[in-house]
Amino acid sequence: MGAADRFDVSIFPMQAYMHFKRGEDAHDRRAAYDEISRAHGTKGDDVWARLQEVYAEEGLTLTRDGKVGNPFDAQRLLWFAEKSGKSLDVLEALLEACHAKGQPLSDLAVLNDCAFAAGLAKSERDDDMARFLVSPRGGSDVALRLGECLTRGVVASPVVVLDEKFPLEGAQPYAVVGAVLAELLATGTNFRVVEPSGMDSSKWP
Repeated sequence: MGAADRFDVSIFPMQAYMHFKRGEDAHDRRAAYDEISRAHGTKGDDVWARLQEVYAEEGLTLTRDGKVGNPFDAQRLLWFAEKSGKSLDVLEALLEACHAKGQPLSDLAVLNDCAFAAGLAKSERDDDMARFLVSPRGGSDVALRLGECLTRGVVASPVVVLDEKFPLEGAQPYAVVGAVLAELLATGTNFRVVEPSGMDSSKWP
């Protein structure tokens, strides 16, 4: 693409399970996925089969077992990582912990391990990282960001927003993403390829 064809891509990961209370015991992963499927009127097994297909294309592992919890502190960790240019490394570690290992992102020990794996924490028992994780730092900024997402109708996980106004929900196959990008470059809109979702795209700038 030439310079004139470039556009902004924003990713909103881990928006799910925000209704769980912070600090409470993690929930069974299978039960949580079934709850989300019922809320969206979909069949859990069908959704899971599609997700596994997308993950397999990437050579990634996706487990249906394990625990899930409120990821607010994981969002704070990403906020902290942004300041050191480590947000993508931390995000990769968080996604591996959640999706491949079935670990709850509400568990501060899991978050510490992710920070260490991403090179953000100095050691497996980094006192500075431990103090950050139990502190409220970054909480107000994360809350504002999440509030903005809710205002714009972002409720899926993940959501990729193209050119600051076209949301693409969920784990999409390469073919769909490629078609959306081609449509956006050709016409300035992606909605002839992917039908508009329940999101209010009019609230994107």
